Formats: sequence, structure tokens, C-alpha cells
Amino acid sequence: MRRRTLLGLGALGALGLWAARPTDHGRPHDAYFKDLNQLLQRDGGGIPQLIIDLDRLDANADLLATRLGPRPLRLVAKSLASGGLLEYLARRLNCSRFMAFHQPQLNQLVRLFPGADLLLGKPLPAAAALAFYQQLPHHLGFEPSRQVTWLVDSPQRLQAYAELGRGLGQPLQIALEIDIGLARGGFPTPEALGSALQQMAASPSTLQLRGLMGYDAQVAHAPFWVGRERALVESNARYQAFIQVAQASRLWPKSPLLNGGGSQTYPLHANGKGPLNEVAVGSALLKPAGFDSDLLHEHQPALWIATPVLKVLDGALPYLKGAQGVLQGWNPNRQRAHYLYGGNWQATPTSPAGLAYDHLYGRSANQERLVGSDATGLAVDDWVFLRPTHSEGTLGEFADLRLLRRRSLVGRWNPLGLA
Repeated sequence: MRRRTLLGLGALGALGLWAARPTDHGRPHDAYFKDLNQLLQRDGGGIPQLIIDLDRLDANADLLATRLGPRPLRLVAKSLASGGLLEYLARRLNCSRFMAFHQPQLNQLVRLFPGADLLLGKPLPAAAALAFYQQLPHHLGFEPSRQVTWLVDSPQRLQAYAELGRGLGQPLQIALEIDIGLARGGFPTPEALGSALQQMAASPSTLQLRGLMGYDAQVAHAPFWVGRERALVESNARYQAFIQVAQASRLWPKSPLLNGGGSQTYPLHANGKGPLNEVAVGSALLKPAGFDSDLLHEHQPALWIATPVLKVLDGALPYLKGAQGVLQGWNPNRQRAHYLYGGNWQATPTSPAGLAYDHLYGRSANQERLVGSDATGLAVDDWVFLRPTHSEGTLGEFADLRLLRRRSLVGRWNPLGLA
């Protein structure tokens, strides 16, 4: 009797385990991606594409403009690394301020926008700043002493830039980076900032103070025991404490630059409160997958990687072909293996639904393998769509950017290069 009871319990346990197996997540392309699949079959050239949906980009830009109101915007070039894209957004948002993070691209921005106001988003070695001046075209009327603001994060870099300015024989405009809670460098306390200002004032220098820059990305990811509201209050209070120290210096300008924010936190600064007089935004306009959050829930994904399917095979694994029936019986999402043109992108498979990287097989930059069920309906020469995790770096992986407008491909933009 005891044996029969145990056998019965074992059978029930096995049935329960089988009932808990993965369900079939496969679905064909929805209407949006079905149309895009057909477009690319006609005009995709058979190679991976990076696609920007201009209608969604417009909606994101208009939402950003509405939220910021009259508060000045600075476009972040590293996340929007295309001359065409930056020009388009600069016109739509009436923006002539850009943030750069890479010396060669800084020189490119000068050529693209000779009337722009350029701010460095990270402190560069003095050697990189020197290279900027050495490569600067002189026929555009660009005035670096007025139009470029270098970021300085320490007394050592302050000294290096002072020496660079003297060597160049021209003034360098600087902003001082302050740590308002992110713990990623910059002057750590108001007292440290005050010492830096005394350092500048104590000796003749070619450095001109423009203002402060503080990045508050930590606010968007505040742990539950802190909470976002408290984190924002603390971050703004730290920023204000730095301002109070800076205002006591004779070097403090009449109209200082007080830069901050970012795509993750810009909605928190959109009410006009807080210390900032300028907000930097980039990724929110394309909304890659790494920027899915409740703060950006009204923004729409506007960037896709599209790539053709080269092969559709059963989902068998090397050395485990005999177990394929069991594997796909347990998990129907392993019924088919789809090999793509290219791969190893930092991106999430998006359409058809139910596709996933095969971590048992491994990743590939040549023929990426995605597993899925028969329900996806994918065939050879169909297209798969992936959503990049970040736009930063991704735009430069493609020769050009395809533009989608009202479900038609309407043009191309080139990415900014590294040279």
C-alpha cells in the first residue's frame, strides 16, 4: 500500500513538472514588422540594416520639447552619433548645444555645426584636447575659446589644462565636474571644489570658468530603501551646495552653466525646479531597450536592427541530436533554429515574438543562432528585427542608417566616424 502511494505521488509530481514546462511564445510578425519585412525583402539589399523610425523619433522629440518647455536642451552626440540625425533633431528641437565624449567626434561636430556650443561630457586627457586644436579647421570661423567647454574633474587635470592653455597661447573655457551622488569621479565635496577654485585664482591662468556639470543617473536606479523622490532631493541638494561654494569665488561667471540630467532622469527636471539651467538628453529620443523605465514609458522605441534569415533548421544541438525530441517536447521554443546574417549585437530579439539567443549553442558575429517555435512562421530570406540595448556604439557598427517614414524607406544617414 505504501509503495503504491509513493508511486502515485511520484506520478503526480511528474505530471506537475510536465505541466510547468515552458509554453509556446512564438508569434508571426505583427502588422508593423510584417510591412517592414516586406519592404526589406524588396529594398534591403540582403544585408543587415539599422533602421530609424522617423515618425516615432518625431513623437519622442515633441514629447521631450513639451516636457522641457523653455529650459535649454543639450543633445548628447555619443547616443545620436550621426550627422544627419543630429542635424534633423537640432532643427526640430531648435537646439545648437551638443555634448561630446570623444575627441575625433568633437572635431566632426565643429565641421557639422560651426556655430554650435560644445560641452565635453567627460574629462579628456590634455593630449586629446591638444589634438583637437591641432586638427581644428580655421576657415569655419569657429572660436574654441567661446564655443568649447572642457570638463575638469580634479586638481591634477586643472593643472594640465592650465599648462595646455599657456602652451597654446589662448584661453580654455572649462566646466568643473561635481559628484552629486553617482560616485564616478569629479570633485567629491563642495570643499574640494572650493580648493580648486582657490587653485585657479592663486596663479595666473588661461582657464576661464563657465560653470558646473553634475550627472545624476543614480537617481533613476535608487534602491527601494532610498526611493527616487528622496534620491532626487539629495542629489539636487548636493548640487546646490556646490553652487553656493562656487558663487563665493571671484571666478564665478554672471551667467554660469549648470548642466545635468540625462535620458534616464530628464523627466524629473522637466518641472523647472532644481538647480539646473540646462538638461542633456540623447538616448531617450531613440529609446533603445536599456532605457525602458517608468520615467520614459511614453517614449517609443525608434531604432531597430534588421537582418535576413539565412537558414531555418530543426533546433538540434551538436552531440544531442537524439535528445531533440525530448528537448522540444519540453520546450516548444526550441523547435527551430534560425541562423541570421551577422550577429553578436547588443540587442534583444523582438520580432517575430518568441525568438531567443540559444545560450546552449553560443553567440556568433557571423551567423547568429536564434531558437523559436514553428509558430513564428519564419522562412529563409525573411527578416528578423532586434532592438538594440543602447544606441551608443551601435550606430557606428553600420555603414548607414535606413530611414522609415509612414512604413516606407525614405533615405539614409551616415554615422559619425571615429576619424
